[in-house]
Amino acid sequence: MGTSLQALVGPGDYGDYEGCTEALNITRPDLVQGVHASFLEVGCDAIETNSFGANAVVLGEYGLSDRAYEINVAAARLAREVADAFSRSGKRRYVAGSIGPGTKLPSLGQISPDEMLEMYRVQARGLMDGGVDLFIIETCQDPLQAKLACIAVGDVMRDAGKRLPVIVQITVERTGTMLLGTETAAALTALEPYDYVDVIGINCATGPAEMIEHIQVLSGQSPKFISCQPNAGLPENIDGRPVYTLSPEELARYLRQFVEEYGVNIVGGCCGTTPEHLRRVVEAVSGIKPRKRAPEWVPSVSSLYSAVPLKQEASVFFVGERLNANGSKQFRELLQKDDFDGMVAMARDQVQEGAHALDVCTAYVGRDEVRDMVELVSRLAASCTAPLMIDSTDPRVIEEALKRLGGRCIVNSVNLEDGEERLRQVLPLCKRYGAAVVALTIDERGMAKTAHHKLEVAKRIYELATQRYGLRPEDILFDPLTFTLGSGAEESRRDGLETLEAVRRIKEELPGSFTILGVSNVSFGLKPAARVVLNSVFLHMACENGLDAAIVNVRHIIPLHRLPEQERELARRVILDDRREGSDPLTEFMALFTGAQPKHAEAVADAEVPLEEKLRQAIVNGDSRGLEQMLSQALERYDPLYIINNILLDGMKRVGDLFASGQMQLPFVLQSAEVMKAAVRFLEPHMEKTSDSVKGSIVLATVRGDVHDIGKNLVDIILTNNGYKVYNLGIKQPVEAIIEAAVEHNVDAIGMSGLLVKSTVVMKENLEELNARGLEKFPVILGGAALTRRYVEEELSRVYRGRVFYARDAFDGLRIMDHLTQGAELPKELKRAGRGEKASALPDAESPREERMRSDVRTDVPIPVPPFYGSRVVVDIPLDEVFRYINEISLFRGQWQFRRGSGTAEERDALIEEKARPIFEEWKRRCIEEGILQPKVVYGYYPCNSDGDDLVVYRPGSDPLEEWVRFTFPRQKGGRRLCIADFFAPVGSGRVDVVAFQVVTIGEKATQLERQLFASDRYTDYLYLHGLSVETAEALAEYWHKKIREELGIAGADSADIRELFKLGYQGARYSFGYPACPNLEDQVKVFQLLEPERIGVRLTEEYQLDPEQSTSAVIVHHPEARYFNI
Repeated sequence: MGTSLQALVGPGDYGDYEGCTEALNITRPDLVQGVHASFLEVGCDAIETNSFGANAVVLGEYGLSDRAYEINVAAARLAREVADAFSRSGKRRYVAGSIGPGTKLPSLGQISPDEMLEMYRVQARGLMDGGVDLFIIETCQDPLQAKLACIAVGDVMRDAGKRLPVIVQITVERTGTMLLGTETAAALTALEPYDYVDVIGINCATGPAEMIEHIQVLSGQSPKFISCQPNAGLPENIDGRPVYTLSPEELARYLRQFVEEYGVNIVGGCCGTTPEHLRRVVEAVSGIKPRKRAPEWVPSVSSLYSAVPLKQEASVFFVGERLNANGSKQFRELLQKDDFDGMVAMARDQVQEGAHALDVCTAYVGRDEVRDMVELVSRLAASCTAPLMIDSTDPRVIEEALKRLGGRCIVNSVNLEDGEERLRQVLPLCKRYGAAVVALTIDERGMAKTAHHKLEVAKRIYELATQRYGLRPEDILFDPLTFTLGSGAEESRRDGLETLEAVRRIKEELPGSFTILGVSNVSFGLKPAARVVLNSVFLHMACENGLDAAIVNVRHIIPLHRLPEQERELARRVILDDRREGSDPLTEFMALFTGAQPKHAEAVADAEVPLEEKLRQAIVNGDSRGLEQMLSQALERYDPLYIINNILLDGMKRVGDLFASGQMQLPFVLQSAEVMKAAVRFLEPHMEKTSDSVKGSIVLATVRGDVHDIGKNLVDIILTNNGYKVYNLGIKQPVEAIIEAAVEHNVDAIGMSGLLVKSTVVMKENLEELNARGLEKFPVILGGAALTRRYVEEELSRVYRGRVFYARDAFDGLRIMDHLTQGAELPKELKRAGRGEKASALPDAESPREERMRSDVRTDVPIPVPPFYGSRVVVDIPLDEVFRYINEISLFRGQWQFRRGSGTAEERDALIEEKARPIFEEWKRRCIEEGILQPKVVYGYYPCNSDGDDLVVYRPGSDPLEEWVRFTFPRQKGGRRLCIADFFAPVGSGRVDVVAFQVVTIGEKATQLERQLFASDRYTDYLYLHGLSVETAEALAEYWHKKIREELGIAGADSADIRELFKLGYQGARYSFGYPACPNLEDQVKVFQLLEPERIGVRLTEEYQLDPEQSTSAVIVHHPEARYFNI
């Protein structure tokens, strides 16, 4: 729908709501119905309403929030009319009410759950009243958003007394997860409990090839029907514009495969797909029945990120018990101090110790339990990879927690102490939010003590939960209660035995349900050392009887084979009440622990870990504690080179593997590198002077004219700490310097880096120069943001007579160096393609100018009056104000690379709120206090006119107007044929327009400090400062652009949400040189002529780059139609 509409809309079609596709339902219903008809004409069974963003929040950006219901009704009716018209031919056509994700993510706190629920209720009500046949909740990027949309749709259907089919489709990014890092199985786990959701599928973000793995997950696991709507491949940059290149035939071939091999039930298209694509799809799947699936659905719970089966293969499902105000003194003290960071750290510790889920209880006398629970689970949702168990007796607390958690939770608990009242309050919440529930064997007579009574209560709850409240057996975890055996009271001696028997009988007689115990209750009152042993033995025996889950302190559970036989046997006799020959096993057991200290599982395990493995783990974990002591012990056994090459480098290899698989983020890689560096530094004095621990050598350089060095320096860090000698020449290196260093040191390879498109041209010239000098013996490794693997392997490999490789990141570089020097096998993707496919050509900066027709951009818009003409310098800019304009997504994920992979829980536990944001706050504080970032701006306003493709800038104050500089901008070859010059009044119009220019910088001090950090091996701080300085420069540009809009009087259209400014939520546009609409970097010379940025310390390199790197320039356009576009 969106792709087709965008190709059809023209000036004025949006009415007063420029850019709002959903407004076309009101302003141009004919266009919308035309698109609907185009897809039904090629044979599609269903069409989606033009309502993807028709919710109050998104529409509010256009002043249409109060018309959300009306627009959804209109969208549904337009589709209904077209579908009904086509249905008259005999084949019924259907209307799917499209519900998109909106622009705010509830899991990140950008919108409250209640606001999102109401937003979706209004939309769903409008779609239903407009006559849709089904709902499609699509492009879900946040599982919590998907759940809230499902709940809202369920509410609307319930209120209307009408049941429609519901499709939910998640969007999986190229990283292999949803936007927030959610795995496909985790999303399935969160959505599967909703019985009115009929189909769970995938759409958008990628083409079908990238979806195969995730379709396989759904095919193998999902008990629901499956849908798939891919994009027309991944967009490629062709002639400076994104193009979806997957042909209709290729899309059809993939989707037929999905139907035949994976049993996909519904197929269609998303971004970039046209009626022709769908025609081919219809032809390909017509008459084919989806393969019959036998999904292996395993009942699970999930966090925002990953799913955990309730039935573990070779273990028990561990629930960490320490986040409980009633059971943990440490947690209670943190709660009383409002130390939520400390509580999150406790959660992280439990996950690292092996907990699969975490029990959370914030009930404490004198405190607001709702507030505490909301605050804590909101933090844990984003920063903890383990699912949560919400532990409260207050239904309000339970619901406020559940509505903020995107994963599938467990509620603890219900019982029959007050008859059915507790079930009546809590089970509907579990049903509404898809949660599992713990059911305690307590009834009106009290806590059940015997196995018979426990089973009796369990059966009663089972019947009520499944028959009256709509839960499934797999939603219930029965807790037959654990009582202490430590009191010595005669009446309690058989309590453990009765509980074990109850576990066995519940598993036998209530099939499909699960069992759970609070294990540590069995040892209450005993000495700590005795508790560890009794808990461990009792847990083992319970598992033998079929126990599925246990609420425990995992670090206090020790495998039986690590316990002394006497302790193990006496604990078993205590549990079984085995009083052979008149002896008392409890008395004997307690006597074993007089004065004993408790054992911890990790202490027992650590004692058994070999020294070599401890050193490897120190590298992997980036943990330098005890490093020198361990190295000293290692020197007693091995020589220094052996330690480096066979132990430490093996640890770095693991780091590389974890990074490559997405299980470790870049900041933690750098922490590992710092520990490696410290270890080598400690060992160096012990090496023989003649020792050579170098595996190979390489010259690294950022090519001529390019001042960007962060990527190159990361390569330096990784190679250096993996045994290579690196000659890092720095930035802006001419080919002569690169060749001189390579020859002098006889290196094994040359590495060249560059961020700019023009740098790829320089790399090509450098390769030609190496050929000319007969130096093709040097393998060359190329990397940088402007390069692609195809361009290197198919274009540059034909230029260079030697071997040339493309490295996507530092670890690609390491693998290539290992291949060159050690003979290591290269992964398939790093081998030269050699397929002879046509290479993607770089834009030709010297292509002859073509005369083209002017676009249809209006020339009669009001021209604002600037406050002055000429330029001004501004230096007293509050840094804390600039920080408000930082794009945190770009900083955290792009610069700092805090990205979620698919690793284990402990390796992925460093999440944004727990790790990145505290670092962000600390560096902001340092930058302000130490003056590290020094924002400065030079900007100005100038009279101007357009002249064809040229922007003519006049000298301020000249009369008559005197041309000062002239910019020539490229024009689109197709589409609207846009050119930046079109946004200004033409020369012959009789009006003089105004243009603004700006150059901003955060100064040289940041660059100097970055170099110091790098030189002193503080790699992690180097990464953080560099990323923050670059994004602060971008934030300063955004901040000052807003000032310019205010001075021009056009800021009234600005979004109130700063984050929306990053999406052009304002009038006009800011174009930077080197990008598609104004690609000529040499035009920077003219900007310097106008503004004289030398006054704020900004210089121009020989390749027309700004120096310091943390600087930007821009031409600022006020025209309302100005937007970014590709040529």
